[in-house]
Amino acid sequence: MSRQRRSFSAKFKSNLVIELLKGEKDLNTLAAENSIQPNLLRNWKKEFLNNASVVFDDKREENLKEKLAEERKEKAEYAKKVGQLTMQVDWLKKNLKKFVDLTTRVSLVQNLLTTKEIPASVGARLLDINRTSIYYTGTPISDEELACKEIIDHLHTDNPTWGARQMSAQLKARGYQVGRRKARRYMNEMDIYPIYPKVNLSKRMQQAKVCPYLLRNAVIDKPNQAWSIDITYIPIKRGFLYLTAVIDWYSRCIVGWEVDDTLDTRMVISALKKAFKVAKPQILNSDQGCQFTSQQYIDFVKENGIRQSMDGKSRWADNIMIERWFRSFKYEEAYLTQYNNIREARAAIGQYIHIYNFERRHSALDYQTPAECYYPAMLMPYVA
Repeated sequence: MSRQRRSFSAKFKSNLVIELLKGEKDLNTLAAENSIQPNLLRNWKKEFLNNASVVFDDKREENLKEKLAEERKEKAEYAKKVGQLTMQVDWLKKNLKKFVDLTTRVSLVQNLLTTKEIPASVGARLLDINRTSIYYTGTPISDEELACKEIIDHLHTDNPTWGARQMSAQLKARGYQVGRRKARRYMNEMDIYPIYPKVNLSKRMQQAKVCPYLLRNAVIDKPNQAWSIDITYIPIKRGFLYLTAVIDWYSRCIVGWEVDDTLDTRMVISALKKAFKVAKPQILNSDQGCQFTSQQYIDFVKENGIRQSMDGKSRWADNIMIERWFRSFKYEEAYLTQYNNIREARAAIGQYIHIYNFERRHSALDYQTPAECYYPAMLMPYVA
């Protein structure tokens, strides 16, 4: 059973110290008589002597009040600061989760493992992510999976209405034992979906804001009147990448693009920022993918004074300009070249887009190049 700690009043302490100062009893004797440790009595004596001058201070009460007032003021300022910081942290947590994708938030916390500015566990809590995700390393993609995804990409380009069942059958016919569920998973990872009307076509996800299609029967007779943006899958030697491209409807000129190994809104906005260095459209059309219905994308388009347009559900023809360009790009470049890494892919895609914009002539443009149609009397040199 633990002993209860003794407490001593101020009066008891002062009486013992005064008796000790009289010199009639030594410190050890006085401590033993009162059942206390000699060191404790020695500390009381030291404290008593250090503060003896306060007794003769005429303004001691006034000074004490001032000191207490300063302490209260300091405490109030700390409380106010804590309140402000708490409010700011709560606001950041809410908006980071809303506008910054999970991949970016995980990267920010992983960076703390190196910089050690704050503990990674604190960073994970502030950015509202599971702490285990910052230590996660994915399993390398097998050669068989890469081959299957490349076949699916070819098949979808030629037959955009084929779903997971047909893809599974096609893969099995080629010697790959891939069931319907695995085929669907591959397609989802590649951001590939079959194009056909579905049941309950009018129902929308509550959290996804869908904009009307603004280009039906529209007359496009000048550059920057309407642009389209979309994402496509690109196979590389040990994995796959995503290409975001922005095309001008009037000239068929690729005005912006971006390549990344992560499918998120950040890549889409990066492509648009590059395009906006050249010009801005009146209307920007896209499909109803989650990157284009995200609040971050919607706010970015709105901030730049652009009207947002979206394809009808499962209506690939509404975004026909960019779909046709993706088809040409894959058959003329992506399927003919095996990229070893993202750097090689980015350089090759940049070269292809330059040739497409500045050298390839289109019958629909009266055999002008897209650049000649888009940049009147101004040809921009290619910079690798």
